[in-house]
Amino acid sequence: MNEKVANGASESIVSRTKGYVSESIDELKKVHSPTRQEAMKMTGVVLLIIAFISLCLFVMDLSFNWLMGKMLSR
Repeated sequence: MNEKVANGASESIVSRTKGYVSESIDELKKVHSPTRQEAMKMTGVVLLIIAFISLCLFVMDLSFNWLMGKMLSR
């Protein structure tokens, strides 16, 4: 966007802003909302990932608690 125009002067802030807004509107026209089925599928994936990470953190917490208990009880 910082290209020089034909007369050698850089583009004005107004023309750059208009270009930005125009491109943003064009991109927003391409956006579509997921169907109910797609949303449910994505929600299920997110919940599975959350459950897996929670389980990993739980196991790590138990392991560190056990290890610290062994180290401090000496």
